[in-house]
Amino acid sequence: MPLSQVPWWKNSVIYQIYPASYKDSNGDGIGDIQGIISQLDYIKSLGVDAIWVCPFYDSPQYDMGYDVADYESVYPPYGTVADVEALIAGCHARGLRILFDLVVNHTSSLHAWFKESRASKTSPKRDWYIWRPAKYDEHGNRHPPNNWRSCFGGSAWEWDEPTQEYYLHVFCMEQPDLNWENPATLNIESPGRGGGTHS
Repeated sequence: MPLSQVPWWKNSVIYQIYPASYKDSNGDGIGDIQGIISQLDYIKSLGVDAIWVCPFYDSPQYDMGYDVADYESVYPPYGTVADVEALIAGCHARGLRILFDLVVNHTSSLHAWFKESRASKTSPKRDWYIWRPAKYDEHGNRHPPNNWRSCFGGSAWEWDEPTQEYYLHVFCMEQPDLNWENPATLNIESPGRGGGTHS
């Protein structure tokens, strides 16, 4: 591949930032978006080409923000959408690129999609997540659909008492996996609060 066709990120210095521990701008003990903005000149002085910001979306924080409850809102201790827009503008003004960590393998169990999915087996969003019936042994004991393990230990399947099925979570039980084999999931128009699909 000619050098002119090499993707920009192949030869770039990318500086990863976890918002909670980076820079606290208001003295509440938690890093925030304004704290990142206040350090952009310093970051630029390091010879950095881009910053990579770990998840800052609204989240119950079971997994450091990787359990997103609302992709269109910012976790309140980190700031606001306006703060994120100011961060983008600040990066661009300094010739820095900016990358956001977009979590699409799963959502938080508190996301509106999952709440709707688990409300009923006939929910329009039921198949947006991966649900399976239980297996039963010869003594009538309930077991998960298979022996898959979570990255965090234990079964990757969590029993949902109201609908009497298991849902898949490769990570923690508060992070149900989205079903990307479902065409409706693939056609999600907006990953925010309620979302929608392309017609």
